[in-house]
Amino acid sequence: MVSSINSQQLYKLQGGIKLPHHKNDSLQNGLSHLPIADKVYISLRINRGNIAKALVKVGDKVLKGQIIAKPDTTNGSYIHASTSGEITAIMQRATASPEADISTVIEITTDGKEQWVLLNKKPINQAYIDSVSAKDIIDSIHNAGLVGLGGAGFPTHLKYTSNDTKINTLIVNGAECEPYITCDEQLMLSYPEDLISGILLMMKASAASQAIFALEDQVGNIKSAIEKHIKQRKINNIIVTKVPTIYPAGGEKQLIKVLTGREVPSGGLPLNLGIIVQNVGTIKALSDFISEGRPLVERIVTVAGDCIGMAQNFITAIGTPMSHLLQHAQFHKDKTHRLIIGGPMMGYSMPDCSTGIDKTTNCILALSKNITQHYGDALPCIRCGECVNVCPAGLLPQQLHWYIKGENLEKAREHHLFDCIECGACAWVCPSQIKLVDYYRYAKSELKYLDYKREKSDQAQIRHEQREARLERLKAERAAKRKRTRRRTTNTDKIQKDLSATMERIQKAKAARQDTKLETKNDSK
Repeated sequence: MVSSINSQQLYKLQGGIKLPHHKNDSLQNGLSHLPIADKVYISLRINRGNIAKALVKVGDKVLKGQIIAKPDTTNGSYIHASTSGEITAIMQRATASPEADISTVIEITTDGKEQWVLLNKKPINQAYIDSVSAKDIIDSIHNAGLVGLGGAGFPTHLKYTSNDTKINTLIVNGAECEPYITCDEQLMLSYPEDLISGILLMMKASAASQAIFALEDQVGNIKSAIEKHIKQRKINNIIVTKVPTIYPAGGEKQLIKVLTGREVPSGGLPLNLGIIVQNVGTIKALSDFISEGRPLVERIVTVAGDCIGMAQNFITAIGTPMSHLLQHAQFHKDKTHRLIIGGPMMGYSMPDCSTGIDKTTNCILALSKNITQHYGDALPCIRCGECVNVCPAGLLPQQLHWYIKGENLEKAREHHLFDCIECGACAWVCPSQIKLVDYYRYAKSELKYLDYKREKSDQAQIRHEQREARLERLKAERAAKRKRTRRRTTNTDKIQKDLSATMERIQKAKAARQDTKLETKNDSK
């Protein structure tokens, strides 16, 4: 069981690096509600490649907040219309995902009315929190279409339904450790009361006895503002603590290590330690759904970079084209060398700006060549070991690189490749400018594909063996049937022979009696 944690009880993070923040530009310009675009492009792609099933067709009119797609497995989440308007296309289109994967996208041409479906609002007061059941909250999480808004996109309801381990602690992740990204900090500054309500609901859903609200130590007065609301509501089991601003201290496993001193086992989950970690954006979204009836149809997105004239945070409808965001942030397209979704460390480049944002899009960066010059041509590895020093997962990045480069992927797996969180710290410090994370992503993808093929092959082998066994069984059954038939035939022949012999004896006896009667009659005469 995780013990109570205070702001002084912290543990050292292994590895990590200090990075320039570049956060003030977007924070000083505040939070704006982005005007709705003429069209939105809502991807039906959910975490881990799952695709939701469209419930609408071209020509349908939809209202804001209406369910337009549902998951066909328990691993998915509902998708809602982020604006009112008409479905004008359901097509295959690039999405806001790594490699700009092509997936099914619903195009909504907006009508400008922003008309909502009927919303079921409930005040989140103490009476409601005391009376609502954990199941009702988990159902709300699912119905709201909540996913991890920190970037992972894992369907949130699964954290509360797929584990038998008793949950002791809810960790609220407000440690936004990548440069430029300030959407979480802006949210915490703007909605502290809503966050407290959302935390209480998630504690009720998980039966957690305590919550730790983790912030980076570089943020301003957020800690005091949140503690003020906690004190006003007389809550004694939510602790606010600051963690060192070291990248990637905001990573789920790294944050757990800093706060508890415990490590998530290799291949395991925080649930195995009795811990649930939630991003502040996901918590705010739950509060919005309960108190306002609004599902996850919008989120805060940071638009920043040295090619942005007015860096700021926007409340943005899901599916809004990146170009619409960039336009309202004074985008200098001619100077831009890379357009990135996410931060400079773990983000991924987009080929163009027509892609619609999805639920996990927390930041859009427009960077010039001066900023991205780190991404030059790679040179041979010099075995300096800098990557080992900064790896927060305690891996051997250079060794993994050599195994992958030599196509020895199974060796890379044995060296815990899948424990890599793809933070990019190793590539950042590499003097040879080797894009190490690209190697790891490639290897993971290949191994997953090989595992898939192996699983299919094993299934085919099992089916073949089952077929052979079934044929052998049928063959044996047919042989046994023929044997029984022969036995019945033999028995029938024997019975027929015995019956014929018996009838013959009867006939002879009968004839003999007739002869005797004739002889007696003749003698009497």
